[in-house]
Amino acid sequence: MGSVISKVQALRHALLDPAEVQATMDVVALTPDATAEILDKVSKEYRERCERLCEALEDLTVDDDESEAERHIPLTWLATRYEWSRYNDQMQYQTMLKGAADTLTMAQGSMLSKIIEKLEAQQTRKELFWTIKLAADPFGTVSRIPNMAKRLMRLTASAGRSINEVLQEFHAVRELLADNIKDSDLLEKLDKSIAKSIDTADCGAGIELNDLHAALEAELVDRLETSGVTAHIKIENGDASELIPPDVSDLFFRISQVWLKHLFEESVEGSPAEREASDKGAHLTLSWRLTRSDRKLTFVLRDDGCGSSRFEMGKDELPPGLRVLHSHEPGVGSVLSIESNFMLDGNSEYLSFSVFNGYDYSMVAIPAQFVSFLSLVEAKAVKCAAGSIFTSTGELYSTVDTAKAIFGAQAHYEKDLIVFANLGESKRLALRVNEIHGIFRGRVKPLPLGTAEDRVAGILSVAGQLVIVLELEGFFDK
Repeated sequence: MGSVISKVQALRHALLDPAEVQATMDVVALTPDATAEILDKVSKEYRERCERLCEALEDLTVDDDESEAERHIPLTWLATRYEWSRYNDQMQYQTMLKGAADTLTMAQGSMLSKIIEKLEAQQTRKELFWTIKLAADPFGTVSRIPNMAKRLMRLTASAGRSINEVLQEFHAVRELLADNIKDSDLLEKLDKSIAKSIDTADCGAGIELNDLHAALEAELVDRLETSGVTAHIKIENGDASELIPPDVSDLFFRISQVWLKHLFEESVEGSPAEREASDKGAHLTLSWRLTRSDRKLTFVLRDDGCGSSRFEMGKDELPPGLRVLHSHEPGVGSVLSIESNFMLDGNSEYLSFSVFNGYDYSMVAIPAQFVSFLSLVEAKAVKCAAGSIFTSTGELYSTVDTAKAIFGAQAHYEKDLIVFANLGESKRLALRVNEIHGIFRGRVKPLPLGTAEDRVAGILSVAGQLVIVLELEGFFDK
């Protein structure tokens, strides 16, 4: 059995084998009014062109690995197809203006059509479909993909929110049953069922980083229409197929839209020459990455623009559960960092905690827009002094123990759930919620208690229970 001929070898044979060359020139010779001089010129041009092409493909072959060379066959077909299209347009205009097309132009067009035919033969039907589609409508084909990615993100985020509402109903039913039955086995089965449902939803509903990248790229391209420079954006994650929660990807994208608007209005050079004068490349370069630690996702977007410092996002503009940080270095660029604990639902208004107060369980709620992230920590993992918490990163948070604030007595346990709340650049707060029994979330309005001296804003109802709502707005003013 003979050895299998590679695509590169097969293409060289199809282009430069003497019999194949003669067959090509026989077709070219059918050109009306073709002279021996024209045929000789086209034959020489054909050989030189095909030899350069084959040499280029061989240069891209390393240690018998032709993968890179094969990738260039559809690209070469596309380039030759566009060149042939120009010759075809020339012949049409020549016919309209002169009554007949130029013989040399027709002969060269005939030659190119044979090269295209041989390149087509080395492509799979799938490759050929996409290259033909790209050749027919390059801008429509390319732009449709990122626009579809943006639509996919919107639809998946909506589906994710619907799933989350169903899971919230599961939690509410479970708590309602817990108040009326004492069957621990049944409650344990319900807990396992809810946990399994959450895991299934987490695995099944998500957005690929590739799709988020396509959506960001589409947003970037939309900004280039009125920009003086070109730009490109790259993803730094090695695994671009990783899934992230749809709500979170949607939030990352929407904040990135605001950032890109600021970037192109306030912080981009006016021309490639201006960038090159600052020892930068002619193209504006953006890069982004996503990192995951425990249950926190961090999205970081960088650019090498002017580094204007006027970017602002008010607290009211930020969805719950997000922390947005931004920095600028004049003349060098900017960095946008978005942190999200994806336990939080972007539509939640309150996080409700079932707290053990030393006797039984009670409910306390925290307005979700203040929450930066959640962290279950060992008590010894943080330094506590004079009502403050020092985190491992050196950040200082004032603390209030909810057990003492609400129930009048401080509870001591081996583990605490530290809820870090952000009340502004210089106002940080850590709410210590002891012996957590459960966490819930919902869009419910609190009922006022009628007291202005307490740190309790009101009460709300969750699954028939009254829940105490903490007031954080004026915490530092007291």
